[in-house]
Amino acid sequence: MSAGRQGPWGGDERRYLRIPPPTSSSSPFLKTTAPGGPPVPRMKGNTMTKTTPATLERDLDHTRAAYKEEATAVKHAHTAKKAEIMKDPMTSDLAKREKVDELRTQTRAELDGIKAKQQTYVKDLRAKVERELLGSQPSDANSVLLRRDAADRARRITDEKEALAVLEDASRGGDDSLAHAVGYRARNSGWINALDAYREAQPGAADSATALAKLESLDRDPSYNFANQITYSAPNE
Repeated sequence: MSAGRQGPWGGDERRYLRIPPPTSSSSPFLKTTAPGGPPVPRMKGNTMTKTTPATLERDLDHTRAAYKEEATAVKHAHTAKKAEIMKDPMTSDLAKREKVDELRTQTRAELDGIKAKQQTYVKDLRAKVERELLGSQPSDANSVLLRRDAADRARRITDEKEALAVLEDASRGGDDSLAHAVGYRARNSGWINALDAYREAQPGAADSATALAKLESLDRDPSYNFANQITYSAPNE
């Protein structure tokens, strides 16, 4: 048998061929960090692609569809296994009931596990968008202290009128740390006018702010919650 071609350092060239491992997601924007782990946004070079409302909706829909497909497969497997148990002529009725009960418990655990993965994905995505909203900030001691002071000042704001005034001061003085802190407070307090002013003062953060607002509203979205209820409900018996 003839040997393969010589590699650049001698030996069979086939030893040096590298075939990338397959990913569990077919999306060009998502990959899975570990088997069964939540998909995360792909890196572009050394920079993570910034999230926009459009990319958020696309990736969120894709990932939810993947988890729904996984949950559906679990339900189908449950149905097939139950039918197999019930058709077994060598098993008593009592034993069949016990096996079906065990199967239900196992299926419930698997569905809960998939649901937990989806929740982790959303949590990690929210953390990513929050980091994007804050921007790439220096980590030296003085900068950390400035951000801490800005956060303390923002927490002391009592109403939206004061938030607008502080934001104006921050914008006039070029204090991005304070502007980000006020924007965060405005978003969490439901101060729409202050949040709009923040987006206008920090246009580079507008997309991230909108995407984050979308993520933060998911738990209160009836259609989102209803879809999850159906996806992770017990199989029809």
